[in-house]
Amino acid sequence: MSDTAIPAMDPSVPNKFLPFEDVSFLKRFWVSNRTALLFIIGIAVFLLFWEWEARYLKIVEPFFIPPISEILAALKENLLNGEIPKEMAWSLRNWAGGWLIGAGLGIPLGLTLGSFPILNKILSPYLWILWVTPRIAFLPIVIMALGFGPETKILFISISCFFQVVVPTTAGVLTVKPSYVRVGRLFGGSRIQVYRKIVLPYALNFIVTGLRLAARSGMMVMYSTEMFGSAYGIGTWVILQSELFYMEAAFAGLICLIIVSVSIIALIDFIDNRMRPWKSEVSI
Repeated sequence: MSDTAIPAMDPSVPNKFLPFEDVSFLKRFWVSNRTALLFIIGIAVFLLFWEWEARYLKIVEPFFIPPISEILAALKENLLNGEIPKEMAWSLRNWAGGWLIGAGLGIPLGLTLGSFPILNKILSPYLWILWVTPRIAFLPIVIMALGFGPETKILFISISCFFQVVVPTTAGVLTVKPSYVRVGRLFGGSRIQVYRKIVLPYALNFIVTGLRLAARSGMMVMYSTEMFGSAYGIGTWVILQSELFYMEAAFAGLICLIIVSVSIIALIDFIDNRMRPWKSEVSI
């Protein structure tokens, strides 16, 4: 056997036998974005199966569930002609008004109930009863009293959002340990300072959860009230397209409603994430 020396490898010269550099990059990209990529892949597979089923399998009559390509074509058409944006804007105006009113009343009352146990014991049974009551059952009575205008929608949305916010907010304040409040008072903190430095950081997660639940519940009530009786709104528009047997447009409206709902929840989560440094800074 010859003692032939193996020449040293020049690091500046690429070696085709070394692992491909992009493999590590793709692996890091997959690990850091795995959840989003799996979601996109799942949606793509679902849409491809939808198209295949509607055109070839036809387990469900394509008249009732059209191919996704035709739904997307109807979506593009109704976006360009302004039909869906007009109806969605009317619905979102009612939803935003009801959500802001419900949250604006629910958060202060929840903070008050959590801070005063006696008041909480008096009012909480009534709040729980009203919370579990199917409020949509009172819709016909309210329509008879207020009509089919936006006032009826905003009223029902605000009531639904109110209960979704006040109950978690109250629970969030009650989770604050009394010893923390006493320490804050011991160091000379005023009631406002104790609330800002101790109570709110602990209750904020519960408040955000309530706002997220209120956004979802408000969307459901908005859509239900528009389906029950309304002249405008995305729910009314979807029902009208279904009655005209234009199912592609009806599904297009539903897709827009889903996208808007998911975007609102994502926006609330984004704001919550931006507030995390404040929560960690002021909490004990």
